[in-house]
Amino acid sequence: MITDIDCRSEVGPDLDRTKLNPYWAEYFAFVQDAPRLHALAEEALQATIDAARDQPRPFIDSQRVISEILTRFGSQHNFHRQFNELFAIAKPPQVLGMHLYELVARAPDFWVYFPTQHAGHAFPHATYFMPGEDTRYQRLVRRHAV
Repeated sequence: MITDIDCRSEVGPDLDRTKLNPYWAEYFAFVQDAPRLHALAEEALQATIDAARDQPRPFIDSQRVISEILTRFGSQHNFHRQFNELFAIAKPPQVLGMHLYELVARAPDFWVYFPTQHAGHAFPHATYFMPGEDTRYQRLVRRHAV
């Protein structure tokens, strides 16, 4: 699940497509039209989420993680060629960023989503973290404890 920096909003486990920006169509086309590439990306992204969750201070920098995954795919797979053949105008980092967001939203625990913007970037990238010592975060988690 995803929450904001103030732990007031809740997104997940399913995404409400009516609230998503139109560019999310690229991600849903990726899901539907490239199931093998989607599964490959999902495996790598889920491994990242799982590894981050096990850290004392869980943290994911989406830009860094996606860059590492795409670099690894470049040397181990023909992901880039297949992606570009299927989605000529889509950008793999942006689509994988949406994929990461969707996976974090499906996660059973809460991640704080914090968009970061750098000069010259058309879209913000994001960080996700679990501020275990923050009282607002603790209240949110307790409210949803089973």
